Amino acid sequence: MTTELIECVNVGLTPYFTSSPGIGKSAICADVAKRGKLKLIDLRLAQCTPEDLQGFPMREGNKAVFTPFSIFPLENDPIPQGYDGWMLLLDELSSANKQVQAAAYKLILDRQVGSFNLHPNCAIVAAGNKITDKAVVTQMSTALQSRLIHYELSVSVDDWIEWATKEDIDHRIIGYIHFSGKLMDFNPDHNDKTFACPRTWEFLNRLIKDKPINNSIGSRIAGTIGSGISVEFITFAQEYSKLPKFIDIIEKPDSVEVPKEASTKYAIVTMLINKAESDNLSKLLIYLKKFPIEMQIIFCRAIIIKAPELRNTNKQFSAYLFDMLDYLS
Repeated sequence: MTTELIECVNVGLTPYFTSSPGIGKSAICADVAKRGKLKLIDLRLAQCTPEDLQGFPMREGNKAVFTPFSIFPLENDPIPQGYDGWMLLLDELSSANKQVQAAAYKLILDRQVGSFNLHPNCAIVAAGNKITDKAVVTQMSTALQSRLIHYELSVSVDDWIEWATKEDIDHRIIGYIHFSGKLMDFNPDHNDKTFACPRTWEFLNRLIKDKPINNSIGSRIAGTIGSGISVEFITFAQEYSKLPKFIDIIEKPDSVEVPKEASTKYAIVTMLINKAESDNLSKLLIYLKKFPIEMQIIFCRAIIIKAPELRNTNKQFSAYLFDMLDYLS
């Protein structure tokens, strides 16, 4: 998504990203804006009226003129200190009513609010939900369709795990996603109150981070990611009670046994990733070499994301990565 967004805005076009709910369209746009030093303007079109996009009618002498709202950066406006421009995110475009969608024609194609031009350093990006997912969606006119460059997003477990590792998401959640692959458990015909998706897994992280998981908080977990998948996650998280003690792995890496169950192996590897530091990494590698190669790959990739400097500062890890090079590539 990042590459496609940049390619479009560089030539003055508006990319339009659709996906199922909860994938993180808005969050990705915000991340791109931050890295590009663009001040994000998040305009939720589902909450707008046509006047918000056309400008408010004001009397000037014996004529009426449309005055733009201050949310829009116009061509003579100064760029905010610390930024190189703006990103105008037209979010919930597919949920806006027909009148608002029509009012967006000029803004998207001509980069104008009423008769005023947008600032040349203002990128426009649009996002919305798919009509097939039973979200609140208004059928888009062909006139609006032809003003946009259309992309449909899907979830990537690998990309999400990379993001989650960088963001220090609870290692039990990362371990479960590694094990089950159930990052997105969405069915538009579902009868549950909610469902598992990148957004709700991040919600769950806030609720359980650094806290014990047991059946007493089952309703809290079910209310976040759905009842069915919450049972699986709690069962997986309880595997952590069966794990060898971390202190034993550090002190006796040669003698501590490797668990037989696949779920427990995933649990212990993500636990080791969470606790790995430069001082204990050499001992962890001794123990890790007893695991299947796919588990070692998970560990290596996560450490490279979490602490990339260890590739150069830890000799044992550097040598281990060299031995794993064929598998990692």
